[in-house]
Amino acid sequence: MLDSPSTPRTPRRGAPRTLWEKVRSPLPPVENGGPPIRNTRHPLGVRITAAVLGLAGLILGPIGYLNAVAADASSAAEWYTLGVGAAVGLPLLAAAITTVAGDRTAARWSLALLLWPIAYITAIHLLAAV
Repeated sequence: MLDSPSTPRTPRRGAPRTLWEKVRSPLPPVENGGPPIRNTRHPLGVRITAAVLGLAGLILGPIGYLNAVAADASSAAEWYTLGVGAAVGLPLLAAAITTVAGDRTAARWSLALLLWPIAYITAIHLLAAV
């Protein structure tokens, strides 16, 4: 068991360790700076999930914010929280899912959706001022 090829030998006490022995880790090569491995774990399903979360953030964010602007002082805070939470939280969740799945393109698009609250909040306040 001790001489199996998968079990590294322990160097003698006081023996110098090589650089490879110092930096070696049990992580797979892609996480250790090796060449990237193509995502083969249902990439279409990951993108569909990110698209559904992104679309929900695009729709629910402005709806919550409009309800907050129209609400009275007792319930406006809840609507602001729901609107901004949907517009920011759902794209961040989509970015986290796509990052874990290894889909960098979908993660970038999910993070780009974080600009959407700036656009719709500005538009709502400009239209309300007119």
